[in-house]
Amino acid sequence: MATRLTPPRGAGAGAGGEIARIAGILASVTLLSASAVALAAAVAPTLHSRYLPWITGRSLGIAAYLCLAGLVALGLVLRHPWRQRLRLHPESLLRAHALLGTATLALVLAHVVALASDRYAGVGWLGAVLPGLSRYRTGAVALGVVAFALLLAVAGTARLAGRLGARHWRWFHHLAGVVLVLVWFHGVLAGTDTAALRGLYVGSAAVLVALAATRALAGPPLAP
Repeated sequence: MATRLTPPRGAGAGAGGEIARIAGILASVTLLSASAVALAAAVAPTLHSRYLPWITGRSLGIAAYLCLAGLVALGLVLRHPWRQRLRLHPESLLRAHALLGTATLALVLAHVVALASDRYAGVGWLGAVLPGLSRYRTGAVALGVVAFALLLAVAGTARLAGRLGARHWRWFHHLAGVVLVLVWFHGVLAGTDTAALRGLYVGSAAVLVALAATRALAGPPLAP
C-alpha cells in the first residue's frame, strides 16, 4: 500500500515568507543602488569644479529624499488592509523599513555636512542646525532644519518602541509623515534644479498620497 507524503503544516507559508523577505531586502538594496548611481552621475561631470561640494550635498539630499519616501511608503504598506491580498510578509517589510531608516539618517547627515562645510553654499554650520540662520534661501533651508530635528526624534523613539507604549510610540512615529512633507517643500524650494526634478517630486507625492488615501479608506489598519 503506497504511503502518501504530505508536507508539514506551515511549510508553504515558511517558504513564501522567505521569498517575501528576500524580495523586500532586494527592493531596498535596489533603491539604495539607484540613489548611488544618481549621485555618481550628478557628481562625475564636476569633479574639478568648485561647486562640487554643493552638487554633492544636493545629490545626497535627493538620495535621502528617495529613501525617506520609501521609508514612509513601507510604513503605510505595513498597516495597509490590502497587504494580505498582496501576500507581503510583515517581517520582510519591517527589515526593509529598518534598512531604509538607517540609510535615510546616514544620507541626511552626509547632506548636512556637505552643505555646512561648503563656503559657497551660504548655509554654514549654524544655518544647518538652527532655523533662520542660513544666508541661502533662509526659509527653505529652515524647513529642512526642522525636518531633520523631527527625523531624529522619530528615529530615537523608534529605538524605544517597546518602552514607550503603543499609543505614545505611534504618535511620535506618525511625525514621519510631517517630516516627509517638510522635506518635500524643502527640496522643491531650496533646489536650483527643481524644474528638472518636477517629475520626481510630483510622482513620488502622488504615490504616497494614493497609499495614504487607500489605507484610510480600506478599513481598520493591520497590525505590523
